[in-house]
Amino acid sequence: MTFQRQDHLAEMKEYLIRLELHIRADIALRHQSSHIELEAFFRDLLNQTFGWNLGNANAKLGPNQDSFDLFDEHGNVAVQVTVTTTAAKIKKTLKGFIGKHDRQYKRLIFVYPVIDVPESNADFNALLKGYDFDASRDRIGFGVILQKAQDMVVDDQEALVQLLRKELKPLGTSLQMGVDQTLETLIAVIQFMSSNAPIAEIQFDEQQPDFQRKRERFRDHTTQILNQYRINQSLHATVQQAREAIGYDSVRVAKIQAWLKIRSIDALRMNSDNAADAFSQLVNDLLKVAHSRGTNAEETAVRYLLADEFVRCNVFPNPVS
Repeated sequence: MTFQRQDHLAEMKEYLIRLELHIRADIALRHQSSHIELEAFFRDLLNQTFGWNLGNANAKLGPNQDSFDLFDEHGNVAVQVTVTTTAAKIKKTLKGFIGKHDRQYKRLIFVYPVIDVPESNADFNALLKGYDFDASRDRIGFGVILQKAQDMVVDDQEALVQLLRKELKPLGTSLQMGVDQTLETLIAVIQFMSSNAPIAEIQFDEQQPDFQRKRERFRDHTTQILNQYRINQSLHATVQQAREAIGYDSVRVAKIQAWLKIRSIDALRMNSDNAADAFSQLVNDLLKVAHSRGTNAEETAVRYLLADEFVRCNVFPNPVS
């Protein structure tokens, strides 16, 4: 569904923006450690995005190899990972590459940890000696990655998101100090659900839900889902504080229930009507929202809030009496 694609792209964009800012700060402080790790990060990112099979050139070809950092022998691709976008850097790389590696690798690509790669009007023809290098085509930033991701099927997008989460998890943690992170997480989640509800569905009637149909659909998972509510009941007071902080009136309640109705149906379809998996997906979706807003989200708190909302609006079933 389009909602999932939007969420994937938003999370990818957030992580890559944060990485660019992190690298800029390191450059200002003259810290080099993150630059070294960029090679491994780009190896995995480019392989996932373009289907290449890049390896580390220094590890496989020797430490004296200085004109590219990654390579794919079968794909005939060599990649230079750099934070320097100047023409001088390109020329220096070309001088070391042309005459040594140009016959083996059909493409030499520069990748940069920036969203937008600045244009280059420099003339490289004197160095190329007929080699096919285009400064517009063969210089890649995060913007190109996002454009490529936009055209991916949702499963490939999910794989890319998972990679970014694993590689860049520290960038998703909050920098806030002196605040209750659990409370801030719950406030962010409640605000998100109530502000993203489909307007046409806000007045739906769940006062008399079809219990029999719901019990049949979720009979294998009812206990597991309700256990989320019971296990994390110690968070009840914090959930109530979050609701009170933003105003949990009848209008906001209706909006949250509308959001849950639409998104739970979507999650169930994507998880073959497995309610436990659908519940976990919704939790992960809301955790991403909290991370994107700068809170160090606590999963158990989101699980309790979501289970409590489900019990209130009967999106998931009541136990058989």
